[in-house]
Amino acid sequence: MVLFALALPCAGHAEDTAGPRIHAGEGLTGILSEVRGGAIWHDPNAKESSFAVNGEWLFATPVPARLTEGLDPLYRWVFEPRLHLGFTANTEGKTSKGYFGLTWTTMLARDVFRQGDGIRFDFLFGGSINDGLHDRRLPDRKDLGGNLLFHVGGEIGYQFNRTWSVSFFVDHDSNGGTAKRNQGLNSVGLRLGYAL
Repeated sequence: MVLFALALPCAGHAEDTAGPRIHAGEGLTGILSEVRGGAIWHDPNAKESSFAVNGEWLFATPVPARLTEGLDPLYRWVFEPRLHLGFTANTEGKTSKGYFGLTWTTMLARDVFRQGDGIRFDFLFGGSINDGLHDRRLPDRKDLGGNLLFHVGGEIGYQFNRTWSVSFFVDHDSNGGTAKRNQGLNSVGLRLGYAL
């Protein structure tokens, strides 16, 4: 997904007018960059297929703006990851999780339908902590091989303006083959974003 976004000629700097604020703002509230959340289809068409609710906080990048301002806008976003902290709460008693890591954001296109809007792409990588059941061989629960997993995902969305966005979200949790059992967990959903 990262290579796909790098290859797009329209990609640019998400700090401009069409995307969320990437760098820290003024005061304590300037540390938080964006809030996202929505409805998630947990483990689609698989053992734990069910409904879940997702929420996520994105923080300003720890990379100072002065270090990236001279870079080509096509690649600048790669050096400006934002820290994220999120959760997915299953509403039917299946596996829930909390997750953490880094999110890279770039604008794929600007001024699509009107001035100030755009198409945004996000790639995320980190870890997750789940409350799953393990080594039980249950027909309706996955054995993820442990409670601490790798977490990877992507998101493509429409940025209405600098503040509001809606996006299609996909993520995957797995132990990466580090445990005997490794039944990965996928989810897809729609999220609404509010940039601060």
